[in-house]
Amino acid sequence: MVRGFYQLASGMMTQNKTLNSIGNNITNAKTHGYKKQSVVSTTFGEMLIQRVDGKTAPIGTMALGRTTGDTVTIHTQGVMESTGRNLDFAIQGAGFFAVQGQNGLVYTRKGDFNIDADGYLVQEGAGRVMGRRGPIMVGTDHFTADERGNIYVGNRLIDGLAVYNFADYNTLTEANSGFYTASGGGQLINANIQWQTLEGSNVDIAEEMTNAIATQRELQSCSQALKMYDKVLEKATTQIGQV
Repeated sequence: MVRGFYQLASGMMTQNKTLNSIGNNITNAKTHGYKKQSVVSTTFGEMLIQRVDGKTAPIGTMALGRTTGDTVTIHTQGVMESTGRNLDFAIQGAGFFAVQGQNGLVYTRKGDFNIDADGYLVQEGAGRVMGRRGPIMVGTDHFTADERGNIYVGNRLIDGLAVYNFADYNTLTEANSGFYTASGGGQLINANIQWQTLEGSNVDIAEEMTNAIATQRELQSCSQALKMYDKVLEKATTQIGQV
């Protein structure tokens, strides 16, 4: 009886965390470069159930309750959106832009850049955008770019956008919404860059709403069953104990 109480309580905690993740995905559905997150649930462990009637016979296993595991980021490609703005870039395929943050490099799929007072290409709130030769100093937003991310002012090559890829995206740690740090250095790659384009988030609103409804129903079911367990335990301690 008490085991069921704990299982339902852990189930409610799991569903609450899942709802928070879904809510965050929906909130960032229109955030360029955002990658949706998913909560992975695990069990505390499993117990082998056996029947003993002269001899021992295995019946099966029973989980001891569920709990939330890691929150994983789904790094699938978002939809490309043409903007016509010179400071917008998107990566077609794998890879991340590199930005020089206050505590080192951070990596992002967000390509809605700007130019700071010193003429450097920047990602607002993060830092200067890195090129193959260091932070990119353009000095003007009147430039052109090719499919390899090379930036030209007039006929002069300024630098090329540095795009890094990682063998295992699970090694990336989210530093902020849409920005990641890496314990090891990534590999500089020749990526396919789309100029005057932004990558939308990979969040499917319809899918997230469906998941939210299903999770909410599971949460309500756990809550109702928990109330029933509470009533049964109350009777066991107040009425049966008097017999």
